[in-house]
Amino acid sequence: MIAGKFFHDFPAWFVLFVTEDLSMSAQFLSRWSVIGVEGDDAVIFLQSQLSNDIAGMAESQLRMAGLCTAKGRLLGSFFMLRQGKQVFLVCRKETVAALVKRLSMFVLRSKCKVRDCAAEYQVTFKADTTPALPMRVQWDEHGHATASLRAIGAVTPGFQLVATSEQADQVHADDEFEYALQQLGIAYVSQPTVEMFVPQGINFDLVGGVSFSKGCYPGQEIVARSHYLGKVKRRVFQASAGALPTVTAGQDVWLEGKENEPAGTVATAVQFNGQQHLLIELPVDDAERADAAFAIKTDTGVVALKVQPPPYDVHQKGNVFE
Repeated sequence: MIAGKFFHDFPAWFVLFVTEDLSMSAQFLSRWSVIGVEGDDAVIFLQSQLSNDIAGMAESQLRMAGLCTAKGRLLGSFFMLRQGKQVFLVCRKETVAALVKRLSMFVLRSKCKVRDCAAEYQVTFKADTTPALPMRVQWDEHGHATASLRAIGAVTPGFQLVATSEQADQVHADDEFEYALQQLGIAYVSQPTVEMFVPQGINFDLVGGVSFSKGCYPGQEIVARSHYLGKVKRRVFQASAGALPTVTAGQDVWLEGKENEPAGTVATAVQFNGQQHLLIELPVDDAERADAAFAIKTDTGVVALKVQPPPYDVHQKGNVFE
């Protein structure tokens, strides 16, 4: 059953203040890492590979983008930051090696290099970037970037790209960051969901991860066809469940009364404050039925789900924030 839209404010103790000793102040993200694309042709190259417009992106902007197969299936998803001739792609750590290899295959004569930047940069969680504007990036004199996402109640969570190789005594905040993404309705690709979704299936077009005017990229024809012809039938919805059994990305979601095949798939899952918070891909018509009951079947039991709409209109075409 669909419940009302909701936001949960982050408690005040989440807020951190960055000092020059980043190892002491920062809440590092151990499940996230950075790909760097550097060179004279870095922007031109990525413009031909990713789902969003980077050529028209200022250094003060944060954008999302996906790398698709020729069939329009997402191999990876990114937060993009740009500084000079460098573009940084923040994504799930376990997908980095395959994505670097994939992008490098198409560099050919382009004057740029794609590399894993984990040894030089780390990603940290920032619970509140207020008063920064949504989807903006601020660079400082040390080469650190603070990126703001969108508001959740009175706070605007985000992340930092930190130019450091410091590894000692780190406090990890992956659950907090991924919970913030879940609350914002922002899905992402992790290893279990590689090639599982088209961008519209995880609402990537709605949250600003797809440009329909930038020109060609792998899978563009499939993605554009879904946008311009007909109705998008599957979207991501928010869901919550008890702490156990544990749910993971890529698991099937079942609709009560329809046992012949799964109704959908778990796109993302995170444990936070004693509950599991999910983004699940479902048929829109089923998800919006008042009597619909969804669950996930595991080896240790059935997980009943409480499904809610994301904090934006799933029926709109294109970026709901523009």
